[in-house]
Amino acid sequence: MKTLQIATFGSEGQDAIAYGIKSFPIHKLVLLCFYKDKNKAEEFSRRIKSILGLEITIAIVTQENVIKDTMDRINEILQLHKKEFEDVLMNVSCGDKLLGCAALSTAFIHGIKAFGMDHTHTIPLMMPVLKLSYTEIISEAKKKILAAIESAGGTIESFDQLEKISGFGKPLLSYHVQGSKEARGLAELGLVDVEKGDRNKISARITTLGKLLIKSNSL
Repeated sequence: MKTLQIATFGSEGQDAIAYGIKSFPIHKLVLLCFYKDKNKAEEFSRRIKSILGLEITIAIVTQENVIKDTMDRINEILQLHKKEFEDVLMNVSCGDKLLGCAALSTAFIHGIKAFGMDHTHTIPLMMPVLKLSYTEIISEAKKKILAAIESAGGTIESFDQLEKISGFGKPLLSYHVQGSKEARGLAELGLVDVEKGDRNKISARITTLGKLLIKSNSL
């Protein structure tokens, strides 16, 4: 079974990536880093290639949009390699903390196994993950409603507008967007931001997480 490892990269803690390579199966490595660390990532890649002959690529994330960019880069990596690798591992033990948090969140959404390193940077620690990925937990109806909001430019001004573009009636829209006592809606799940205006008119805007979920659903 071919395994792809994705690792966050920074100027410190690079040994943790090497230990990740040593501890788990790997057939290709993708390094996620900021542009300021690109040269160091290239140097690290050359060293690993010279020793192991491992295929390595580098994906750049902007510091200004670290959360969204990390999610987008990982989504692109998965889409590009989905037919090539049967397993994916995420190493979040190196690099900027926010970069690691964004990578871990994305792993959670996709149901990817993630790991870090202990305080000695030599012993891998597997992160707990759901048996079902976030994309599998969300119902098809909620995904269709999200896609409808995205098709309208990411924002709807009212449930009247959403009813026309989604094909769902208002009671179902209220249930799936706002939720109920028994089930969480898209708003509580963090996939849309909802606002109430005059006369209880409800508008909704898709969040970054919601956009990622739509992209993930197309994999």
